[in-house]
Amino acid sequence: MSKFLKSLLVSVFLLFAFVGVAWADLMIQGIDMPSWVNWEPMYISYTALEAEGNPVKVKAFIKKDGEGWQFVGESDKLSESFEVSRSLYPGDGLYKIYFKETNSGQITPEESFNVDFSAPSGVSEYRKERKDANVYKICWKNPDNDDLDRVLIFRSEKTNEGFSQVGEVGGSKNEEKCYENGTPDNRDYYYVTRAIDHAGNASATVGDSEVTTTQVLGTTSEATPSLTPAVVNLPVSEVTGAQEVQEGQILGGTTDEGEISQPGVIQQVTQKVAGLGWLRILGIVVIILGIVILLVSLLKKRR
Repeated sequence: MSKFLKSLLVSVFLLFAFVGVAWADLMIQGIDMPSWVNWEPMYISYTALEAEGNPVKVKAFIKKDGEGWQFVGESDKLSESFEVSRSLYPGDGLYKIYFKETNSGQITPEESFNVDFSAPSGVSEYRKERKDANVYKICWKNPDNDDLDRVLIFRSEKTNEGFSQVGEVGGSKNEEKCYENGTPDNRDYYYVTRAIDHAGNASATVGDSEVTTTQVLGTTSEATPSLTPAVVNLPVSEVTGAQEVQEGQILGGTTDEGEISQPGVIQQVTQKVAGLGWLRILGIVVIILGIVILLVSLLKKRR
C-alpha cells in the first residue's frame, strides 16, 4: 500500500473520529413557532439529541420584547411541549422564547413571534352595484390597520340567513378595493364583508343595509337590527376556524426566576466549549493537529 493511500486512510479515520467527538455533544433545538399567535393556552416545544445517553434537563423561558425573561417550565425528556399560561403573554406585541439545557449549558437561539388578540376594524365606504343580471360588483375601503391581511366576502339569497363565503381579497390598510361576483341566476343577492388580520382575528361584518341576521358557514348569529351599512358581529371561529393547539404535558407556570438574561454569542460559545469537558476538548485538539500535520506532510511529498 502506497504512503499516500495510508495517509489518506489515516486522515479519513481522524475525520470520522472528530465527527464522532462532536456528535457526542448534546444538540437541542426549539420547534418553530408560528409568526402570529392569537389563542390560549400557547405551547412551546423543543427536541434534544444526546448520543452518549447522558441525562438532560431543559428549561424554557419567554419574554415580551423590552421586558425581562420569565421561567415557563422544565423537563428531563428529549422532547417536550410546555403550556404557556396567558399570564405570561398578557398583551399584544413581539415576544421571544428560548430553551436552556442546564447540564451542558447549551442555549437555543431566541425565536420571535407576534401575539395579537385585537380584531381589526371593519371596512368603510361599502357599496354595491349590479353590473348585469348575474354579476354584482362590491367596493369598499380597507380599515386603517397595519396588520390587515385580507377581506372575506359572504353572499346569501336572504337577508337573515344562509350566508356563505364566495371570495376574499388581499390588501393593505386604507386601500380602495372592489370584487365582482357572478351569481348562478338573476335573483337578488345580499353581501357582507369581514376584515381579517395576520393573526386571524376578524372584524364585525359590514355589508348591505337590508341584512338583519347572518348565517356564516352554517352557524346563525343573534338577530341584529338593520344598519346602514349593516354591521353584524359574528364569532371569529365561524370565518377563520378554531385554532388548533398542540397537546402536551403541562409543565409551565407563572414562576419567575427573576431577571434572567440570556448570554451573548461569546458567552454561549464559552459555555458550549466548557460543556464538552477537558478530555473531549483535548481529543478534538489532538485530532485537528493530526489532520493538519498529515495535510502538510502530503503537500511536501507531492512537491
